[in-house]
Amino acid sequence: MKLKETLIGLRKKFKLDSHHTIERFGIFVGVFAVVGALVFSASGASAFRAGRADLASLALYTPTFTTSKTQLPGDVDGVYVSRERDRALVVMHFEPDAQISYSAEDYEAFLLGSSEDLSVKPVKTPGITGSVYVFGSTGYLGLLLDAEQPFSRQILNITMRANQELTYAAEDTADVATEDGTTPTEQATTDAGTEDESFSKFDQWEIFVNPAASEAEEIPALDSIAFDPAKAFYDVVLHQRENTARTALDNKLGEMRADLSQISTYTEDLEKTKVDGVGIMKPEEPGYLAGDQITGQSAEEADSGESTLALKSEHVVPGGTDIPWRAGNVYDGYFDELLAPGQTTSQYFAKKAEEEQNSSSASSDLSTMSWKLTDGSDLTQDYATSDVTMRPLVNVMNNLSTAYGNYGTHKTEYETTLMADLLAVESDMRDVKANSSTRTGEDVLTVYY
Repeated sequence: MKLKETLIGLRKKFKLDSHHTIERFGIFVGVFAVVGALVFSASGASAFRAGRADLASLALYTPTFTTSKTQLPGDVDGVYVSRERDRALVVMHFEPDAQISYSAEDYEAFLLGSSEDLSVKPVKTPGITGSVYVFGSTGYLGLLLDAEQPFSRQILNITMRANQELTYAAEDTADVATEDGTTPTEQATTDAGTEDESFSKFDQWEIFVNPAASEAEEIPALDSIAFDPAKAFYDVVLHQRENTARTALDNKLGEMRADLSQISTYTEDLEKTKVDGVGIMKPEEPGYLAGDQITGQSAEEADSGESTLALKSEHVVPGGTDIPWRAGNVYDGYFDELLAPGQTTSQYFAKKAEEEQNSSSASSDLSTMSWKLTDGSDLTQDYATSDVTMRPLVNVMNNLSTAYGNYGTHKTEYETTLMADLLAVESDMRDVKANSSTRTGEDVLTVYY
């Protein structure tokens, strides 16, 4: 109890209680007492209290949050700004399976100023308006802040409110008292040093950001007069995921090129290796390999420092996809070239899965490969594995067979798993383009000057 009494005393000393907040901003007590001036995550509070908040550089003070009633955890991805720094986008997300509303109409925001000493301050930047965006069914949402001039260097306290609760906060899970007799919501407000009844009445969360800080990342989507939420989502979220998918594809091409080099080397060994004048006849290459080439240069080899490796093949493995992915991106899209008329993306993936399931694997193709000798006999059928006299031929056969198998495995991964990973990113992009929702207007954001 001593700690709680101390916090209450500090709150009164610095005039941080709800009564002084109302007095300062001249707003009435009730459902719009969303001052929530100091309810923030422990990580953000620690940064403030330790005196480490750097207004010149630190853009994000609360990287995580928990909603006050439904106790849903979430993350703040970042604070993004335009080149002129008069527009800022705060992007947040919940887990994909979180039961939240996907309609922007169900959200609103409240904006106050704050400072490093926990004081509530008026917002310095004039003429701020806001819009809420829900990015499809991805679990991401954003608050867009437009100002009349570049943002002043100030910590902004943003309270987000969800007016639709799709998760039932049962008393025994979300509002049960802890050992000290407080509920989770009461404990959160006590830890932050304020008690705001709106957090128990509405499902809310608070974050603290500084759009004027040097760490706020500039993204191209915020420089367009007409804001495109899909382009912003691509810049903030999907571009990084796309790069990860592209890097994996590029690395796999490097492995496949090494496999082809091994195949070439072991084929030469096969042609030169003899036992008593008898050698192995060059087998017919597996169908998935015939004629394949990896063209271009790796990033290390290229003067530009950018990889140009590409697969040149006339055969796509069952269930696989082969597209010139370097020439495009997921924002512009690849599916338009892949989908049959009237076909959906889910139908496309289902068709590929069926193809893969109904086909033989690379390893099964190798198990039936014939290894004929120049004298007409068969190395695998006419000689015992213990026959040491044939060991040179067995070794070169095993080397070449392993190289065939490695290439088949890597090509299958490239055209199925990794290509599907890239297309999955585009699927999210298509979801955002088709299903994003927006809430604009004067009642979206309440700013306290």
